[in-house]
Amino acid sequence: MLDLVIKQGKLYKENKVLDLGIKDGKIIEKQPKISVLSKQVIDASGKFIIPGFVDIHTHLEKALLSHAVKNESGTLGEAIENFKEYFKTVKEEDFYQRAKKVLEMAAVNGTTAVRSHITVDTQVKMEAVNGLLKAGKDMAEYIDLQVVAFPTPFPLAVEKETLALLQEALDRGAYLLGGCPTLAPDYKAFIDKLFELAKVNDCLLDFHVDESDEPNIDALEYLAEKTMKEGYEGRVTAGHCCSLSAVDDATAERVIAKVRDAGLTIVTLPSCNLYLMGRGSKTPHCRGITRVRELLDSGVNVCYSSDNVRDPFRPFGNADMLEEALLTAQVSQLGEPFQLETVMSMGTYNPAKALKLKGYGLDIGDNADLVVLDASSASEAIISQCSRPYILKNGRVIAKNVKEAILNI
Repeated sequence: MLDLVIKQGKLYKENKVLDLGIKDGKIIEKQPKISVLSKQVIDASGKFIIPGFVDIHTHLEKALLSHAVKNESGTLGEAIENFKEYFKTVKEEDFYQRAKKVLEMAAVNGTTAVRSHITVDTQVKMEAVNGLLKAGKDMAEYIDLQVVAFPTPFPLAVEKETLALLQEALDRGAYLLGGCPTLAPDYKAFIDKLFELAKVNDCLLDFHVDESDEPNIDALEYLAEKTMKEGYEGRVTAGHCCSLSAVDDATAERVIAKVRDAGLTIVTLPSCNLYLMGRGSKTPHCRGITRVRELLDSGVNVCYSSDNVRDPFRPFGNADMLEEALLTAQVSQLGEPFQLETVMSMGTYNPAKALKLKGYGLDIGDNADLVVLDASSASEAIISQCSRPYILKNGRVIAKNVKEAILNI
């Protein structure tokens, strides 16, 4: 007997109407009609079925603080500075409670895996990491969380102490290392130090790169070169890369080729960068969106993500990847049905590849982490912002009718 059968769902990437048979949290049957008895049956009736959304770039330790931490200029710099002050008093429980709430929001919206960059420095120490690891553990039944140990750009005076804290974060359960080399005094030295620590721990890397309106992509180019030099192809992610849109075409083509050869994953964050970037120009010709179409055309693994949720970096957001997909499609000018299929992959299969998720997808043997969308295609789902009648994690329905959903905890 099966645990669950989803009847007559239209599977993403297959464009076939099939039954899915689920047992022990896995997809074990996929065929036009399943006649085996099942404890539970979902009638999908041609609805669109995708693997769960993967939100690859978030900041859960900062989330839900737009009321408490101000950003009157709306700039990246003020948000960073004001958080430095706020973090002087925040303790583990506060980090935990806010992160858990956003993870709940994400889960009922159909996200089954999240990666979050969490501050680790000589001021915050382990408070944020501990809170996030606890939230991830308590929410593991509903959503997977990868914690990125994310140092503020460290001066030489605290380098040794910061590196020790990063190692402690990894020892406690952080999954990978990150950072923002563009803001460091020496971006090459910053990248080199994190590569050195990552290689010792055999872990992935995920950087914030060139989050600026300036026509300078030196950090991205160096990161691609360093990745190939260290044999780390396919294990490094670069988020934002806003400056790629500010340089000339020839420079962009040269660096994109290196990014492709290095197997870098690029994450565009339109919802946040549209809000933060371009504030120094009277003509908003550059608003922080990287060259999404050029990267895709070159064969780069490109993702979108939600980034900041209701904090001083962006006072908006619902931890909703379908909402982010619509914005990404519009600002990247990806509006044809085949392009919207690509956008759907940018929030599902592409980030799952970067996160190295095992058993992700809709094949027999994959984890039954699924979303049933009340639509017939990726384009309809994104454009209509459809409801999500059923969300499954490990083969269990954890939420229904997402617009009014309450997580089944």
